Amino acid sequence: MKSKFLTFFCFAMISVSAQEIAATGSRLGIEDAKDALALHNQVRKDVGTAPLTWSAELSKYAQDWADQLANRNCAFEHRSTGNYGENIYMASGTLATAKQASANWYSEIKTFKNVPLNSNNWYDTGHYTQMVWKSTQKVGMGISKCTNGNYIVVANYDPPGNFMGQTPY
Repeated sequence: MKSKFLTFFCFAMISVSAQEIAATGSRLGIEDAKDALALHNQVRKDVGTAPLTWSAELSKYAQDWADQLANRNCAFEHRSTGNYGENIYMASGTLATAKQASANWYSEIKTFKNVPLNSNNWYDTGHYTQMVWKSTQKVGMGISKCTNGNYIVVANYDPPGNFMGQTPY
């Protein structure tokens, strides 16, 4: 029973219309989804990888995980299983946006060198490299508000990237 209440609580804190949920696949507003996709595609264009398309199906998947993390007091962890790439972002004390999360992931470019991923460089640049991974074609994102007031944003990518020993582009 408690879990259902918390889920409802999280849903109620991010106000989007049923039309927006149908369009984006998650509780992201349409403009936020468009802005995040545009940022992803600008970053990809800068390195010569093909643009991504928005996936409502991936967004539903991302929204489900964002809700689960929010219901666990904003636990910050990746799914242990799954067929998609995944980026996670958390903001405390302020409403997060998908574009803000994407900009944060992009900021890892400052430490990125276009060399094959390995255990030494992946941790500091893996969000960025997933954004620009050459074979990735679709992205979807979800957002949830945690009971502690923080926001969590999850992005999922299909096909996934970040394969050790390979370069993103």
